[in-house]
Amino acid sequence: MKNQNIPEIIDLCIGINLRATWIYTRMSEVEKIKELKCFWMEMAEEEKIHAGFWNIARNTSQSNLLPDIFENPSASRKELKQLMKKIEILLKLWEADRNIKNALILAYRLEYFMLHPAYEVLYHTLKPLAAHIDLKGTYDRHMKRFIEMFIQYGNITPELELLGETLQSLWLRNKALAEVAVIDELTGLLNRRGFLILAKELSYLSQRKKENMGIFMIDIDHFKKINDTYGHLEGDKVLRGVTQSLKNNVRKSDVLGRFGGEEFIILFPNILPAVLPCIAEKIRKGVETARPEGIHVTISIGVEQGIIQDDPDKTLMSWISKADDRLYEAKTGGRNCVVSNSLKEALAC
Repeated sequence: MKNQNIPEIIDLCIGINLRATWIYTRMSEVEKIKELKCFWMEMAEEEKIHAGFWNIARNTSQSNLLPDIFENPSASRKELKQLMKKIEILLKLWEADRNIKNALILAYRLEYFMLHPAYEVLYHTLKPLAAHIDLKGTYDRHMKRFIEMFIQYGNITPELELLGETLQSLWLRNKALAEVAVIDELTGLLNRRGFLILAKELSYLSQRKKENMGIFMIDIDHFKKINDTYGHLEGDKVLRGVTQSLKNNVRKSDVLGRFGGEEFIILFPNILPAVLPCIAEKIRKGVETARPEGIHVTISIGVEQGIIQDDPDKTLMSWISKADDRLYEAKTGGRNCVVSNSLKEALAC
């Protein structure tokens, strides 16, 4: 059963972003200090970019409503609704006395509210669905500018500088906590949980659009031997090197994850059947050529693909299992090779 809390949470995130955009635009209109006027307009433009990301996330999450992202989605929805009410109260206070201190305090509260964990969890889960909008640089720049402005105008009242430092600390902590849930710390890829959440979303979309979808299961050959020969620290570097090689050979819209140990997984939405075996061979050659840390490294790949006809959740897990079976065939068949359900296409590569 689809969880109606998730789209409502996304809508609330969009609503808060849009309200922040309006408020920063309004501050720019009434501000007399040129530097602050430009600053508020810059903040408004960046909030528009953020809201654009959330709109794309909402539009692409209509078919499967991500029931496993939050432990308590109802509580998150309730908290975000309360934040919307608080924003209106704070806005009235600023409207009653439009001085620099009140403007910065209102801005602080807005940014603080947008540090709600729902934003980070959704961002890390949904960002591959909006691959052409990368918010990381925007968010980093946005927060840095805020801290600088709070420090610059801290002489108005000591609490402003302290608020800026507090905001920075909360932002960094929230990022770290959200990433732990869905990101693999060593490689920076989605972990198994994060990958499956997003893969299920894309499976529903693929079924609705009747698009071909592919799954790769990838394993580093003789990885235990690499660890035993070079040590675990070098083994970790090899994992990061293989990660980079994989990233270099997939599209931004493809979803790459670390499935566990030395095993990786890639989901290819909206991909032509004849292309996948060629991509697999390109990835295999890419790792072998890259020689991460100067070590000869090879990988084996199992491929499964098709158009989803039945239940997307069950189909996804079935395809992962089939790709894993083909990976086993590749391992037992000599390693450093690709086993696909499209052998004719593979020969054409």
